[in-house]
Amino acid sequence: MDAEKLWESWEKINRILRLKHHEVAKKYGLTLEQFHLLIELDELKLEMVSDEIIPPTIGEIAIDIGNAPHTLSEKIKRLEKKGLVKKVRDETDQRKNRVTFTEKGKNLINNIKKEVSKTFIEKTNTIDDENLKNLLKGLNELNEKLSNN
Repeated sequence: MDAEKLWESWEKINRILRLKHHEVAKKYGLTLEQFHLLIELDELKLEMVSDEIIPPTIGEIAIDIGNAPHTLSEKIKRLEKKGLVKKVRDETDQRKNRVTFTEKGKNLINNIKKEVSKTFIEKTNTIDDENLKNLLKGLNELNEKLSNN
């Protein structure tokens, strides 16, 4: 029974956070889809090769987020038009395009992350220390159990 109540609370929190994300996306002139793609691009793990960061290809991003490459390519073009990302030809394989953030895109993603996390942090700071410690302990335990399948 408590697990069901926890799930309901989790769903409510997720809904509130999605609404906050939607507000932030609109504020910056992004569709929700564009906003989520920027977040995905920011969270995508980049390969390290000889101390250089190699940006992902459109195909690699498509696999990571579960989109078809041609669909993702169109989405990337829209972000390019906004000046947030750019495509660069792969140096070793000219058939491939790699995607990187522009300076404007990096700044935007950092502003978005700060703005969205600010509300969360402000609200969690109003929870008393003992409850916050217990919540963190419980979330860490849940994260561990979910990670182990």
